[in-house]
Amino acid sequence: MIGQFHHIPRSALILGVLGLCPLSRVAFLCPLPQVQNIAPTIPPLVFFYAALIVSFLGGVRWGAAMQNRAMGAVLARELCASVVPTLITLACYILSLPAAIAMLLVLIISQGLVDILAARQNKLVGWYAPLRLLLSGAAGAALVSTLAYLATQ
Repeated sequence: MIGQFHHIPRSALILGVLGLCPLSRVAFLCPLPQVQNIAPTIPPLVFFYAALIVSFLGGVRWGAAMQNRAMGAVLARELCASVVPTLITLACYILSLPAAIAMLLVLIISQGLVDILAARQNKLVGWYAPLRLLLSGAAGAALVSTLAYLATQ
C-alpha cells in the first residue's frame, strides 16, 4: 500500500495534509515554552477539531454507501457505520478531556482501518487507502502528543 502513495490525486493529498495542519500544529505546540501562557487552551481545541474530523470521516462512508448504490440491510449497515462514530464523539463531550481525546484517537484509527479495508474491497477508490493511512497516522500522532502533554499537567 505504501507504494500506492503516488496514485493519490494531488488535490486530495494537499487538502488532506492542510486539513491536518490545525490538529498537528496545535497539538505539537503544547510543550513549547513560548506558548505556555495559552497552553491550557490548546488540548480542548485539539479535541474540538478531532471531533470535526470524525464527523467528516463519517460523511465519507455515507457518500460511499450512496455511490455504491447499496440497498436494504447493506445500506442500513453502511449508513449506521457512518453515523455511529459521530454519536460516540457526542458522548465524548461528557468525558474528561484525556478520556475524550483517547476515545477520538480510537475512533480515528478504527475508522481509518475500516476505510482501508473498504478501499481494498473496492467500496472506496483505491487511492483512499494510502491517503487514510497517512492522515490517520498523523492525526493519531497529534492526539498522542496531546495526551502526553495532558499527562504531564
